[in-house]
Amino acid sequence: MKNNKLHYGWKVMIACILIKIGTAGMTGVAMGNFVTPIIRELGCSVSALTAYTSVNAIAMALLYTTAVKFLNTGHIGRIMGFASLAEVIGLGLMSVYHSVYMFYFSAALIGVAQAFTGYVAIPAVVNMWFKKNNGTVLGIIIAVGSAATTLYSLLTGQLINAFGWRQSYFIMAVIAAVLTVPAVFLIIKRPEEVGCEPYGAETEPEAQAEAAAPVSCAYSLTKKQALRMPMFYIAWLACVCFSYGSGVAYNIQTFSTIELGQTVTFSSIVGVFLSLGTIFSSLIVGRINDKFGVKAGLGWGAATTTIGLLMMFLSYSNPVFVLPAVFIVGLGNTMYTVQCPLLARTVVGDKHYSEIWALMMMINSMIGGGLCFTIGLFYDLAGTFRGAFVMGIGLFVAAAILGGIAINMGKKLQKKLAGLA
Repeated sequence: MKNNKLHYGWKVMIACILIKIGTAGMTGVAMGNFVTPIIRELGCSVSALTAYTSVNAIAMALLYTTAVKFLNTGHIGRIMGFASLAEVIGLGLMSVYHSVYMFYFSAALIGVAQAFTGYVAIPAVVNMWFKKNNGTVLGIIIAVGSAATTLYSLLTGQLINAFGWRQSYFIMAVIAAVLTVPAVFLIIKRPEEVGCEPYGAETEPEAQAEAAAPVSCAYSLTKKQALRMPMFYIAWLACVCFSYGSGVAYNIQTFSTIELGQTVTFSSIVGVFLSLGTIFSSLIVGRINDKFGVKAGLGWGAATTTIGLLMMFLSYSNPVFVLPAVFIVGLGNTMYTVQCPLLARTVVGDKHYSEIWALMMMINSMIGGGLCFTIGLFYDLAGTFRGAFVMGIGLFVAAAILGGIAINMGKKLQKKLAGLA
């Protein structure tokens, strides 16, 4: 029965957006502009501090499968609410550290919490509430999150200049707490908790399947079947390449201050251009996949990243070239968050996708994210990020090739199964 009352799913979407512009947005810029002032005060190396990212990724990855189970069976608002609170605490504690190793504690605390609020959790909540317009809603949430990163990259540069990096962390934690924690506790619930069906549940099942599934619903591998298929591991390796390669983009701000000798204010502008590219990418990549296929999306990521990182070499003669270069890099920066899930879904099918993707995300984060500190090691050992840029190009090109191979193998399997039907 239809009425004019706003469907509760849209309130949940707003709460997810507040997660992205609150805790997720703030923790997303927890390094960035902060790296240079922190290493100057503490006297540590770049790789020692940016190992924060690796610790964060590993902690997050270890809890992915557990998070999926809790989110599917528990009081989702409470679980995500306490996780959001833990993120705020981890961020605030960074204002008082005097040893680089203490940052690893916050990295682990925030990482564990993000397993319940981030890459796996938000898609799970959206899938729970939206049988129709699922992709559109998720795209909006991701795009708003990228826009928030743009704002915070500017904001943190100004805060550090005005109050120093310690006070800036505290201010960020307060803002994140106000924006996210109350909304998550009060708004995010299951459909059964508020006595309604997910949005679009009243539509015809055939229409739902056509809108929601990018691959044939008749083709779907179980986790056990997928683990026996070489194409699964090839697709997984492509995702790992995207995961590791994406870390290069997040070192460009550090590159601009340390290697090019620019100010923190300039670094914040670099972060803005990266985020603007990522926002456009969030909207473009999904459309490319829908209109031209998953292979086209893989090609987009490889092409934009290659062009952007090659342009980065021009910045040695004029630092201004960093800005258009990092924007183009940003255009391929959603390969890990958007393209990888679509690749996995295309290869393994729709029915058991969530379970398989949670497992893949755990592996992706542990390997790709766990190696992220080695990008800073390029500068520590050679005094330049040139090698990191070349490596980033190689990883994205390799991912596109591997992804294409996995898709071809999946299509052959679909035809084989269809012939046996």
